[in-house]
Amino acid sequence: MNTGKIAIPYYGTLSHPNSGFERVFFILEHDEQNQSKHRNVSMGIWNAAETPLLPAWLHQNGIKQIVCSSAPDRSLMETMLKAGIRVFSERSEKARKILKNLCLI
Repeated sequence: MNTGKIAIPYYGTLSHPNSGFERVFFILEHDEQNQSKHRNVSMGIWNAAETPLLPAWLHQNGIKQIVCSSAPDRSLMETMLKAGIRVFSERSEKARKILKNLCLI
């Protein structure tokens, strides 16, 4: 994971069986050198009516990484990767630390 903006789905998962993609995200700037330091933690709300594609909305907000509490299915991971968005789950030690620091796990 690199320094930069990271999106974390509000409920931890990128998609929900009944409602589709998550629309509310924590957005934080992550400092790779000081992993316990997060600057400018904010909330972002994706409005599909304004920006139909989630990866486009992420790019508009300068986000190239998503950290989830559980990994999305393989096809969604591939779709995000093709769009230039890397998705990390709690299987990643760095992702787990970010989630823990935000009290999400």
